[in-house]
Amino acid sequence: MRLLFVCSANVQRSVTAERLFFVCPGIETKSAGTNPAEAGTEVSQELVDWADVIFVMNEEMEGHVSFLKENFDLAGAEVYDLGIKDRYFTDEPELKRLLIERVSGYIDLKPCMDYLMEELKK
Repeated sequence: MRLLFVCSANVQRSVTAERLFFVCPGIETKSAGTNPAEAGTEVSQELVDWADVIFVMNEEMEGHVSFLKENFDLAGAEVYDLGIKDRYFTDEPELKRLLIERVSGYIDLKPCMDYLMEELKK
């Protein structure tokens, strides 16, 4: 399963998610940002086409789902809003906890839960 994590700048939230879940068996991860002036990696049709599931961080504040729908063909990808606002730093424990909690509502994380729990302790 290929997971794409999208936030505004691709510096804190989406990068943390990409790093956190990349070791899960059967899961590949990438991340991107919607803001071309700030994004480390800007979201593209190529990335959208690569993904099976796209997780955005927060629809209400920044409109990530709306942005994707307006700018890309999302056929073939499921898109979910994790509702994580832009107030966390990269690899912050609370951000990791929220990511694990919210992503597990959409995909099975049991095969890597031991690793994820260890990550929360860092």
